[in-house]
Amino acid sequence: MKKQPFASRFPSAAESPGFLLWKAANLHQRLQRQALGALGISPTQFSLLASFFFLSQRKGGPVSQAEVADHASLDKMLVSDGTRALLSKKLVVRHPSASDGRAYDVELTAKGVTTCNRALQVVEATDAAFFARSGDVPTFRALIARLVEADAQHEG
Repeated sequence: MKKQPFASRFPSAAESPGFLLWKAANLHQRLQRQALGALGISPTQFSLLASFFFLSQRKGGPVSQAEVADHASLDKMLVSDGTRALLSKKLVVRHPSASDGRAYDVELTAKGVTTCNRALQVVEATDAAFFARSGDVPTFRALIARLVEADAQHEG
């Protein structure tokens, strides 16, 4: 059998933006997981908890899992599974939506509010240290935002 050449256009993995982004995202998630460990929640659970909290503050009441999925660009099954984990930790309560019989409205419990606010402090400190490594946080944030916005325009 004849050996096939490696068909990448990049001479090394370190020159591939996709590979570097994948490595950076994994590093970021590992640092968040370590930082959130003391609070007993995962980065995904934190993101869901913060999204429920933020959206409920903006809306002035409970929000549905579907609203959080849309807000965070997450798969609805991931949101459903994550919400069940938050329910088991007594960080949120869930009840049938008054406006949609197929949906559930979710609210943070007092424990959920306290945990979320503590987690925000931990995550924001972790993020500040992590993103400072870029050397230019405002430019780095703008580049990430450009990628996210381009995807939103492509889908919308």
